Amino acid sequence: MELIFRLHRRSDTDVIVSMINREPLHLMNGIVAEEFEQGLDEPGERIRDNTFVVETEQTIVACFSLCFVKRDSHIAVYCYGTVDTDWRRRGIGTAMFHFIFSRLEKQAKQECIPIHFIHRAITLIPGETTLGIQLGMQEQNSLEILRLNPLLELKDFSQASGLLFRTPTVTDAQSWAEIYNDAFGGNRSVESVVHEFQGTGFSPNLYIMCTDTAGEPMGIVLSILRGTQARIPTVAVRREYQKRGVGKALLSLILQRLKALGAEDVRLSVESKNIAAKSLYHQYGFQQDYMRINYAAKFLP
Repeated sequence: MELIFRLHRRSDTDVIVSMINREPLHLMNGIVAEEFEQGLDEPGERIRDNTFVVETEQTIVACFSLCFVKRDSHIAVYCYGTVDTDWRRRGIGTAMFHFIFSRLEKQAKQECIPIHFIHRAITLIPGETTLGIQLGMQEQNSLEILRLNPLLELKDFSQASGLLFRTPTVTDAQSWAEIYNDAFGGNRSVESVVHEFQGTGFSPNLYIMCTDTAGEPMGIVLSILRGTQARIPTVAVRREYQKRGVGKALLSLILQRLKALGAEDVRLSVESKNIAAKSLYHQYGFQQDYMRINYAAKFLP
C-alpha cells in the first residue's frame, strides 16, 4: 500500500472532521469544521503549516497536526491525529510516526534547537501504547481519564461564603492565563486566551471565573458540551487560594450547568499522581475510564 503525505488544504477539512468524529476517544470528538480551522491558527503554536493528511489511492485515511510550542531551552511538539477507523491495523500509524520523526530530526538541525516530541497514547485504542514503546520513546507521565455518568444528584458547594462567580471576558485574558500558569506551571499566553474567547467554541455558560468579594481572580473552570457529551479540560486555582474550597465550588457549579444543558456524560483528565484532585473528583462520582500515557522522544541539532 503506497501512502502519500501532504499538507492539509481547506478542502480536506470536512473529511478530517468526519474522521475525528468517528473516533469517540479523540480529544476533539464532536468538533465542527469552523472550530477545527480556528484551532490551526492558535497563536504561537505553528500548527497550520504542520498539519498533514495521509492518502492512499486518492482516499484520505489519516490526518495529524504537529503543534510547535517554544520553550526556554527547546521546542515542545504535541501531535493531534487519527487513523480512519476503517483503515487501522495496516501499518499507517507506524508510517505516520516515521514521517514525523524524520521531519523533526531535520527541523531540529535546521533551527539549531532541541525538539521534544510528545506522543499521547490512549490505553483503550489498540496499538497506541505499543507503538510508543516500539519506537523507543520514554514514558513521561500518565493521566487518568475520569468519567461521570450519569449526572444524578450533585453536591452544591457554589454557595461558599466569600466566593463570587462570573463569565470571563476578553479583558480577563491576562488573569485567566496567570491562573492557568500558576496552577499548572505552564506558559499559556494572553494572546492564546483571547483567541479562545473570540472563537466559536467559547460558551458564556461554560466558562467561569471565581473571585473573592473584592474582585480578585482566584480560579477558573471551562467545559465543552457537544450533544450530550461534555469535557472539562480545565479546573485551575491559584496556588495561594488552594485548599479553600475554590476548586470544589467551581466543579460544583460547572456540573450543575452541564446537567441543566442536557449533559449525560462528563469526562476530565487528572495527573495520576495528583491525589488531592482525584479525591475531589471521586467525591462527585467520577470513576476512571481509561489512561492516557505520554511518551517522549528528543531530537537534537
